[in-house]
Amino acid sequence: MTSPDVPVGGRFARLYRLPDWPPRLAGLNLLWLAGVLAGGVVAGLSPATVALFALLRDYQRGRQPRPWRDFWRHWRAEFGRSQVRLGVPVLTVWVFAFYLLAARRTPLAAAVAVLALGYLAVLAYLPAVLAHFAVPATTAWRIAALTAARAPLRTLGLGATVALLVVAMLVAVPVAVPFFLPSAPAALITLVATRIFDALPAPAAGGGPKAD
Repeated sequence: MTSPDVPVGGRFARLYRLPDWPPRLAGLNLLWLAGVLAGGVVAGLSPATVALFALLRDYQRGRQPRPWRDFWRHWRAEFGRSQVRLGVPVLTVWVFAFYLLAARRTPLAAAVAVLALGYLAVLAYLPAVLAHFAVPATTAWRIAALTAARAPLRTLGLGATVALLVVAMLVAVPVAVPFFLPSAPAALITLVATRIFDALPAPAAGGGPKAD
């Protein structure tokens, strides 16, 4: 005689759902790679990244998106506007890299390094902001900066965790790279960012979240 299924809630429900994440992240990562290639790599990077974060947001909100259909829907919607809202900021990382190299072994090196780390912290939250809020580019940057500033210790912990995860994959388990980079770091960023978004007051957020 079989016992009836007992619904599981709370923290135990999250534990039961953990095995769903590795294949989910692997599938999302392959979709991201396809989205990057579909845009000729350079033009495909930004829309594919925003689409990845949009699907991760849905999963972490307890929804069940249709990965293939919804990914390409977000990719098409973001193809043009994400080039400016995300593509240009990503390219400016090379500016900081140039100044870091130019300032090495000088008194300015520490200041440039701090500015670069702050910029990377804001940039890391930016795709999550674009996937969560329907706001202009300048407002998206303001929300990303508020997110990083509102929880600095959490942001530092997130940065260290993501860095360790990326290094571990690149050095110890390179076979995992095509399946979990960038989807696994993106999932961690989305988890932290959405919790901070929920604590932001409406005026500070600059608008409401995107329609579900």
